[in-house]
Amino acid sequence: MLTKDEILIQHCIDLAITSGKKGYNTFGSILVHNGKILEEGENTEGYIKEAFGHAEFNLMHKCVGKYSLAFLSNCVVYTSTFPCVRCLMSIASLGIRKVVYSVSDENFALVKPFKSNIIDYPSALKTMGVEMEMIGPILQEEGMKVYSYRFGKYQPLEEILAESAELRNKED
Repeated sequence: MLTKDEILIQHCIDLAITSGKKGYNTFGSILVHNGKILEEGENTEGYIKEAFGHAEFNLMHKCVGKYSLAFLSNCVVYTSTFPCVRCLMSIASLGIRKVVYSVSDENFALVKPFKSNIIDYPSALKTMGVEMEMIGPILQEEGMKVYSYRFGKYQPLEEILAESAELRNKED
């Protein structure tokens, strides 16, 4: 039986797959208050030329002006992958202090075709006076599978991981 967090993460995973099947990258996130999903965000990166369309950023954009900062400070963002720094900053800018994720930054780095630095974002945010609780990974194996659906075409995860590793090794 799935826990409450696992059920909510599974919803993010489903959103990520939907986003990928639409032709975008595969990320999904939700805003939750007292266990109730209030808003959903899918990745739309590439939808409008040069527009930043990550799922968490799109989610935060929906919340601006709709909810008070006091209310948002009692909400949780659930997301299919550990958020990038821009998305974390958008979450922090609305006063949300808790993020629950499926795929860790370390595991997401395995999908990237380039080397990336793994940064301790909660500590970095703390130096700026922002306390953010990061919980995860949750259902990481299932979360990794979403990348197979990216950009509107299916590709087995094993192939993606092998291709990405080969490209990263060429950087040396």
